[in-house]
Amino acid sequence: MAGATEKAVIQDADEAALQEFEAGLARSIKQYKAGLVKTFKTKEKLLNHLKNLE
Repeated sequence: MAGATEKAVIQDADEAALQEFEAGLARSIKQYKAGLVKTFKTKEKLLNHLKNLE
């Protein structure tokens, strides 16, 4: 029976992670549509921006 309990715990954790991912994705789409997302034309510009964050 311990194996069934472990599977249930893993499934609960997977489900929670999936729900968190879906919520984050929906939030990101809303921010993009609202014009709140910064975009970069090249990988170099993105990396430069990330290096300069404080």
